[in-house]
Amino acid sequence: MNEPLTEAPTGRALTLVKVLDPDLALKLSRMGLFEGSEITKLEQEVLVHPVRVRGPKRDAVLGGGMAMKIVVHLDGDEGKLPLTEMRPGQAGHIEGLTGGPYLFKALETLGLKPDDRIEFLRKLPPMEYVAVLEHNGRIHLTEGMAAKIWGRMQDKQIQFVSSKVGEKFHVDEILGGTNAVKMLEEKGVRPGRTMVLEKVAQAQALHIGVRNPVVVSSSEGLRLFLSSFDANKILVREAEDLRNK
Repeated sequence: MNEPLTEAPTGRALTLVKVLDPDLALKLSRMGLFEGSEITKLEQEVLVHPVRVRGPKRDAVLGGGMAMKIVVHLDGDEGKLPLTEMRPGQAGHIEGLTGGPYLFKALETLGLKPDDRIEFLRKLPPMEYVAVLEHNGRIHLTEGMAAKIWGRMQDKQIQFVSSKVGEKFHVDEILGGTNAVKMLEEKGVRPGRTMVLEKVAQAQALHIGVRNPVVVSSSEGLRLFLSSFDANKILVREAEDLRNK
């Protein structure tokens, strides 16, 4: 019996029967998943951290939510896994993205795109960025939020997470979708504003997100995190059902 991946049992061999969204089907095919592929849905809680990576053009900081949606094919053909699961020193090329156009645009701004080689530098500890925002006073940002602010400091384009204390930073763009834009606008951060980093301090409370994506693995060594929204568009059947037909 066909059922959405969200409803399928964990720990059992599943056959991918159909992907209802053509765009999602194309993304999955680029990572080696097609109709008829055998996958396993895993029962796993995912902790997400901001991460620092090295791309072809520059180092970049990615929030945990973004890093979850980037699939990397490790050097030496040692498997495909979400960027957030890589270890320091590991490298590979970006195999594909499970996010939408906002993620693609954000990565493009940071100088990253599919097939680019990327090196995992480290997971970042929870830090708090204290900044003075023009006409709005002092604001507090998590590392992930600071990484979503793209702009200019002394005519150099950087993420706010890489800005220098006491230097004016001009906001040009918010990297991410509508939730990221809304979250930062509530603090007064939007394109055209000017802000100055006052200090960076150890966060008083942990800001490590706990996500509940649908986690799957394939017999070809792919590990993948999918949102429930996307997983609901993937129809599967227990592999034994097909073998017994």
